[in-house]
Amino acid sequence: MGTARWVGVAVLVTAINAAAADRGWVLLQGKVLAQALSNQDFGDGVHFAYQFLSGGELRGMNMGKPARGNWRVIGNELCWHWTRPKEPEECYQVRQRGQAVRLYLDGQEVLSGNLTPLPANLKEMPQ
Repeated sequence: MGTARWVGVAVLVTAINAAAADRGWVLLQGKVLAQALSNQDFGDGVHFAYQFLSGGELRGMNMGKPARGNWRVIGNELCWHWTRPKEPEECYQVRQRGQAVRLYLDGQEVLSGNLTPLPANLKEMPQ
């Protein structure tokens, strides 16, 4: 078998494995995306924990440092803008499987964690 054929087989096997790994993940879009994140904590249990409040406020911890900002859904992407620390707005595609969530930027997974509902007292805390 020639080199080109082996490369073709390798690409096909990689694509099949990637599709199998993505089985069960749903691309969240529009209102469904906003509803899925509203009043939820998104975190990995170690490095970050972000709270998506229903009014568009975003709070949390990132590598042990407090973070604040805003979030919104634009089209079919989650967009956030950190005001503390100050950073430009970034937008992501979001995929979910159960409580697990993955964020993608330019087709590459950049962040993953789990969603858990915020406690009622955190949803109502003024800042």
